[in-house]
Amino acid sequence: MLALFVLVSLAAAAHGFPNSYIIGGKDAPVGAYPHLVSLRKNGSHSCGGSIISTRTVLSAAHCVISYVKDPRVLEILTIHAGTNLLSEEGTVYKAIKAIHHENYNMYKLLNDIGVLILSRPVEFTPTIQPIRLATNDIVAGSPCVLSGWGRTAIGGLFPDKLQHIKLNVYDQKKCQAIFWQVKSSHICTYTRAGEGACHGDSGSPLIAGDVQIGVVSFALPCARGEPDVFTRVSSYTNWLRKNIVLMHLRFTCVSSRNLPSKMHAFACLVLIALACAVQGAPNPRIVGGKDAPIGKYPYQISLRFLGSHTCGGSILDTRNVLTAAHCVDGRSSYPEYFSVHAGTNFLNKTGDEYKVENISIHPNYDSYLIRNDVAVLHLKKPIKYSDKVKAISLSRNDTGRENRSCTLSGWGTTRLGGNVPNKLQEIDLIVYPQDQCKETQWRVQDGHICTFTKAGQGACHGDSGGPLVANGTQIGIVSFGTPCARGYPDVYTRVSKYENWINAHLIK
Repeated sequence: MLALFVLVSLAAAAHGFPNSYIIGGKDAPVGAYPHLVSLRKNGSHSCGGSIISTRTVLSAAHCVISYVKDPRVLEILTIHAGTNLLSEEGTVYKAIKAIHHENYNMYKLLNDIGVLILSRPVEFTPTIQPIRLATNDIVAGSPCVLSGWGRTAIGGLFPDKLQHIKLNVYDQKKCQAIFWQVKSSHICTYTRAGEGACHGDSGSPLIAGDVQIGVVSFALPCARGEPDVFTRVSSYTNWLRKNIVLMHLRFTCVSSRNLPSKMHAFACLVLIALACAVQGAPNPRIVGGKDAPIGKYPYQISLRFLGSHTCGGSILDTRNVLTAAHCVDGRSSYPEYFSVHAGTNFLNKTGDEYKVENISIHPNYDSYLIRNDVAVLHLKKPIKYSDKVKAISLSRNDTGRENRSCTLSGWGTTRLGGNVPNKLQEIDLIVYPQDQCKETQWRVQDGHICTFTKAGQGACHGDSGGPLVANGTQIGIVSFGTPCARGYPDVYTRVSKYENWINAHLIK
């Protein structure tokens, strides 16, 4: 029994969980790592984590396993975002569920990955943002950065200020020669003795460029000239897709007595929210735009759920409205709670209101890859056309569109973290070359079309479902982007690729 106890204790010490350290680092600039969060038990920092969607935080399995075994322990867990200081609360979130990999091995530290599902959506600000996850392996020698609140010396105190350190990806075979536990699903770093993770700052993100490549797992304490080991994020794409997309559900609990009785029958509506987080929907935003002239966009509608604006859309004909699949996915069974508002530039005015009878979502819509992001709303009664209410024609051919002008309209916040404007906004953009867009947005395929003008202008969180128009025809449906107008292209569903599907799902 004593021998077994020593082995288990050594595993806990050598692999270092959950207390975390960074040796040889320095104070991180405020706002440099807006994805990083502090997981605190009873107010004390225990692990790091990263925001990967509006409702999901990524961490290590050994950081969340106690919450999986006994969900009641979640009561003492708080997740702190938007601050570099442990002495500050920042913005505080609670978790309603913890998930770890089903094949997690706490002795070998295999499959050391887990997620926390938050009780409310993260509100993105300049200091609170999601991080993209790597889907491809990274070569040895590549630079990377670790950040976290770890002791800066063995036996020292936790620093109040967030620390960061530049590292390099270590050769995998050399790492395996040192640690027998290391498999292909691990990634290692090493710079030199006196620098690196010590006890890993467990659960914290290892990033390369603007993507997360690793989750701190274990190390040989402490910065003694041996590599540090992380869970390799790209090895868990399918697991993340399953446990974030399928398990990542936004539960909007209904407590108002004024809501219809059917809502009470379902205590919480299930709303899939991954697209809302990493890819940026459904809270829509346009940065660098201006007030649109009244009547200039007669095809523009406001899609409202239980009376609140949630997405944009465009009028196809008197009975059908085009929008994005992610705007209605998870809620299509409740069409009666959606309404389409036309003929007004103002969110505080009802305009012409039309109830939704049913919804068609593309059968191959993928909420993780954000592909086939298209849906058609079918209205209960015909739309009445006027000078301010008209249909839009759909593009059939995109040949020659690249580097030419187009226009986006919608009700989106005009700056990151701002309020939704009452007045409809418009902005002139440029169709971005497809090959260049694929280089910066890995999800982009032929069914997408991109725009980019310059940093500080463009869609932020897409004004989801809204129309991108060129020469009087709709060429795109707002789908996703990298928030918020930071110099990356924005991505839309390419209408011409879905013309046949759209026409086949129109009702008369």
